[in-house]
Amino acid sequence: MNGTDFFHNSFFAMGTRCDVVFTHVEKEFAEQVFFIIKNEIIHLEHQLSRFIPQSPVSVLNQTAKNVWVQVSDDLWDVLTICYDFWQMSNGAFDITAAPLISLWKNQPENQKISEEDIQKAKNISGFCKVEFDFENKKIKFSVDGVEFDFGAVGKGIALDTIKPVLQKQGIKNAVVSFGESSILALGNHPNGKNWPLGIRNPYRANEFIHVFNTSGETITTSGTIVTTDEGGVKQRTHVISPVTGLPVDGCRTISVKSQSATLGEFLSTTWLILPENDKIVLSEKLKKVEILEVNYLDNQNFETKLTIV
Repeated sequence: MNGTDFFHNSFFAMGTRCDVVFTHVEKEFAEQVFFIIKNEIIHLEHQLSRFIPQSPVSVLNQTAKNVWVQVSDDLWDVLTICYDFWQMSNGAFDITAAPLISLWKNQPENQKISEEDIQKAKNISGFCKVEFDFENKKIKFSVDGVEFDFGAVGKGIALDTIKPVLQKQGIKNAVVSFGESSILALGNHPNGKNWPLGIRNPYRANEFIHVFNTSGETITTSGTIVTTDEGGVKQRTHVISPVTGLPVDGCRTISVKSQSATLGEFLSTTWLILPENDKIVLSEKLKKVEILEVNYLDNQNFETKLTIV
């Protein structure tokens, strides 16, 4: 393959680097498509980020209780999808958990969060505090302080948004990756059929625990541990159980292969929270999905479980 056949570029969005690879595409055209999808993703981030002051989500989050708010079509679609996920997971997946997420994210070092603080955050969290007017695409909150946070699904929504854009532009072979945690693969690897996308062992970066053969599909990964810039591994408190209000414990990662990255993000997060019996019930509703569970016993040993439905 010569230099004009392989294209790679990257940009920063949604809190991480997004890498874009095209093969068998002329460089000039590849650059045009790259900027199209970059602009799509940045536009989406400005719609869904609660950290951008004037974004529709930020404005919505500032709404007082009992006030009906008209929601744009794009935001309505995302909200109703997440509402369906909340119902499917019996509340384990909940984008209204922003107060709980903020509580743990802003926890001062060496200071314990009290049960009272957790309960206060839970009192203003939960989709049960959001009322939908499905006919007119309006919502209202039953209490003050409810906030939406799309961090758990934002990258998945972005990948599902750009997938048809790439296909419309005639891009047949591509990989779009948000920090290796949310990946879209189209077509084939230059050296063979499909794209071999590996799940790394965070304790040994050169070791792959599992390899998904992927084409026209997505791989999404969530976990309670993360590799630091120094190459070490630390536990995270960003995955919160909306039911208990506590961070998910243990050292685990969940990786999902699916047609929809949004569905994959939902499952990779929910699988960290749900008890085993609920996972079985939910898996019976799924099709064409592979779920890899990795439980790290220590920095040398791990257990895996692969569910294919």
